[in-house]
Amino acid sequence: MTKRRFAQVALTLLLLLATAVPALALPSEQPVLNAIHVVQAGETLSSIAQRYGTTVQAIMAANGLANANLVYVGQRLRIPGASAGTSAGTTTGVYVVQPGDSLGAIAARYNTTVANLMALNGITNASRIIVGQRLRVNGSAPAAGGSATTTGARVHVVARGDSLSAIAARYGITVSAVMAANGIRSANLIIVGQRLRIPSAGATSSSGGATTYPGGSRNLRFQVSISAQRCQLYAGNTLLNTWRCSTGRQGSGTKAGTFRVQSKIRNAWGSRWQFWMPYWLGIYWAGSSENGIHGQPWYPNGGQVWAGLVGTPITFGCVMLDNTTAAQLYSLAYIGMPVVIRY
Repeated sequence: MTKRRFAQVALTLLLLLATAVPALALPSEQPVLNAIHVVQAGETLSSIAQRYGTTVQAIMAANGLANANLVYVGQRLRIPGASAGTSAGTTTGVYVVQPGDSLGAIAARYNTTVANLMALNGITNASRIIVGQRLRVNGSAPAAGGSATTTGARVHVVARGDSLSAIAARYGITVSAVMAANGIRSANLIIVGQRLRIPSAGATSSSGGATTYPGGSRNLRFQVSISAQRCQLYAGNTLLNTWRCSTGRQGSGTKAGTFRVQSKIRNAWGSRWQFWMPYWLGIYWAGSSENGIHGQPWYPNGGQVWAGLVGTPITFGCVMLDNTTAAQLYSLAYIGMPVVIRY
């Protein structure tokens, strides 16, 4: 048989086989897999669970977590029941800036433009984005001078010399409410020219809303003794609690005086020291940084800062409590609560 004749016979056999064997049935859908979520600055298990439509308990079980509070930036979490292709940014419309990001790269990822991202987030300089910053990646930017997307909200353009506390006072709202309305993680991170949504005076944030206090009033006072390394909480003239606390180390002493709580953040990021400060209550400005009251700090890798040193002057100017005490104070504290610091 010639080579040409052999090739013709082989081709005929292949065609017969192709028509005789039925096509393999393919599944109509790909199976649902566990998505992998990389923890970003400011996230909690609760917010992650809400983002993917699952529960905190399910995520803890899938990842062998024993404590819902111990997640850290960069940690990879399996999300049970979520598609492996799920994108946190496209689900929520918010993207958290990661190391090495640029507005151009983020815009390309979400099929938008740098100009639109700048307008959506009140950014005036495309080069000035910060790791941990929360960016809106879809939607329409408010028109200049008009109302924002939040009902009853206004827009304030940050001017030179503005601070969040001054802006909040101007509009009769809390720093926490402004931060919540704009996805701001640190009260220090506002930029001249930035457009801030100002919610109505009746709006409250999850961390800054009304709370029931002893005696049914907002008549609390927090006192700090630098010399004794002791803190006390009063309701009027009634002493409620006395706690050990730590104030500033030599060269970074805590400032004495009478102040008021001006910001309230569940987990505040100390960019200067690269650690988290839980149960943050900001009380005064020390240059460009805000000093406050907080629990025991921790690094993004989970390591605790100043472990076992509550009661020793060790901080960089803040007042530190143990986490249990700090959580208790945080649950009671409110914007405007007096803080008296004495030697």
